[in-house]
Amino acid sequence: MNRKLLAAAALGLAGIASCSRPGPPPAPIPANPDRITQTSVINALMIGRYDGVTTIGELLRCGDFGLGTLDHLDGELIILDGRAYQARGDGVVAEVGPEATSPFAVVTPFDEDGDFACPPVASLTELEARLDEALPQENAFVAVRIDGRLASATLRSVHRQEPPYKPLAEVAESQSVWTHRDISGTLLGIRSPAWVGGLTVPGYHWHFLSDDRKIGGHVLDCRPAEGRVRYDLGHDWEIKLPRSPDFDQADLTPDLSRELKRVESSRGTGPGAGSEER
Repeated sequence: MNRKLLAAAALGLAGIASCSRPGPPPAPIPANPDRITQTSVINALMIGRYDGVTTIGELLRCGDFGLGTLDHLDGELIILDGRAYQARGDGVVAEVGPEATSPFAVVTPFDEDGDFACPPVASLTELEARLDEALPQENAFVAVRIDGRLASATLRSVHRQEPPYKPLAEVAESQSVWTHRDISGTLLGIRSPAWVGGLTVPGYHWHFLSDDRKIGGHVLDCRPAEGRVRYDLGHDWEIKLPRSPDFDQADLTPDLSRELKRVESSRGTGPGAGSEER
């Protein structure tokens, strides 16, 4: 074999060797710190589209802070410090694995833009008003994290639903409600601009998780005693729409803002909806 053939053969073998020994995989692209990522739209959840469409693993790749619900509307989803928790309808809180799914969630990489002392206010409504004074960016999204102690917190969750699904406003009538006294933990809030109606929850959407990770849920009311407010402004908003005939054929055009407001703030009126002191 002449020298040229030998050289070509050597190059070929070197190429095969290099292909058989790939280099390290490229580093993952970091999540955009200013991006709010959302699964589905709120009107789909309101009319009863409760089947999970995005895994918890996918959500955690988009952010380490957020809230939502789980497949079959099975409780409240809380994402804090890169870990996901489920506050079930019976009051039990458990960590959620990456294979679990969510029909609706909002997450972000919490990248703090500022902080200030939490005002000792008498209600959630008063807290939101004070936050609006401190955070005047009306057309931006804001992730709000408040670590501290609550003199009281009224929380709710819902039990797992089975098809045929009822609209969320009907499910909320039989939700479980608890009031806790003198409890330490984290309030997680996403404030969305007023113009997002039908797509996500306008204004504030709050969940809570205790420091010991044993108490959590959607916040109906609270009375902060002390703590620190940390906030993260979001100027990018991405919605990941479900890819299913069930979603594609759903009528998402009705104005459900009144029903949504009742769902977000109602303590329920049906059987099993009474508030329990703890």
